[in-house]
Amino acid sequence: MSIALLVGAVVLFSTGVPFSWGQPPASPGVKPGSTQDQNSAVGELKLEGKHIKRLVLRQKDGGTKKFDKPGETIKLAIGEYRLQEASLEGGYSCGITTPVSDANWVTVAEDKPAVLKVGAPLKQTVEVRKQGSLLLLNYKLLGAGGEAYTSDNRSDPPAFTVYKGDKKIASCKFEFG
Repeated sequence: MSIALLVGAVVLFSTGVPFSWGQPPASPGVKPGSTQDQNSAVGELKLEGKHIKRLVLRQKDGGTKKFDKPGETIKLAIGEYRLQEASLEGGYSCGITTPVSDANWVTVAEDKPAVLKVGAPLKQTVEVRKQGSLLLLNYKLLGAGGEAYTSDNRSDPPAFTVYKGDKKIASCKFEFG
């Protein structure tokens, strides 16, 4: 007996409405969000991912850097950074709450661009676990770097359908949380 789970597609879109989180203006000659000043060494962080509306990076020293609609490359003071949160066009967001390990940090250096995978494309996954006579289904929406996203719109949760052959035998929606 085979059972197939079909999960609805996730569509990312841009509303086309300009959006600003009210980031303070940068000093003359400094790109907003950068930590560049006359005495600090600067490197590049390349973002491998799309549709990023807002990005927050945590510095190893505890500070944060916020970027609204970052491009493909961000100029940052050299140092170590990790993803703290991201918001995507279409209403998806992630906040990193897992314990920090050395693997979570990206080193920005002067001589070589660092790479951070974050954002779209998003991949839908379903983990299936048996508990007694129950099958527990856990839905996750994963970003380019494996970070888990949730929809900001709670009115339309992801759904699935179970088929036996061509016959539909069950369908349901996942619950948030």
